[in-house]
Amino acid sequence: MSPRKRKLIFIQITLLTVAILLLYIFYYKGNINDKSSEEIKIENKKIEKLNETNFFENVEYKGIDANGNRYLLKSQIASFNKDKPELVNMVGMNASFYFKDGTILKVSGKKGVYNNKTNDMKFREDVKVVQAENQISADNLDYFNLKRLINIYGNVVGQSLDGNFSSDILNLNIDDQSVDFLMNNNNQVKINLRK
Repeated sequence: MSPRKRKLIFIQITLLTVAILLLYIFYYKGNINDKSSEEIKIENKKIEKLNETNFFENVEYKGIDANGNRYLLKSQIASFNKDKPELVNMVGMNASFYFKDGTILKVSGKKGVYNNKTNDMKFREDVKVVQAENQISADNLDYFNLKRLINIYGNVVGQSLDGNFSSDILNLNIDDQSVDFLMNNNNQVKINLRK
């Protein structure tokens, strides 16, 4: 092979390599940059949403309810929206109510909402209520401070030394200590009393 032919083959291989390299840079890298800009836009939207709410960790609220009983409400994570700062969204929600007669009622839920103006509380998901030897588990619990009512609903199951029960809804009137058991359909409330 003549030196001229070798030089032409070298130039052709170099041009082909440069062309492939340019194609790679402008075509393949261009797609990567498009994906990166899309990811950046999504991340910016998430940051904007975070800026709309305020987040706190290991939050505690102490107060006195409408009956004059003390309570302590704790949350692992709490957030609120600037438009409605009185509604505090909570994750890992735990409340302890200290009654004047010395009894303590503990309520927990995976998440919920606390109204720091009315002291109303809503517990959601895997709700547990414990008072001495009495236990109730349910999907939801709403505590209405000013109305002095507790509504427990969604797969309500209770256990105590006196017996067990299950119902769809349990309404507790704090004033007269009355309890209403309700079902959403024609099924009967199940109560098993121990002798």
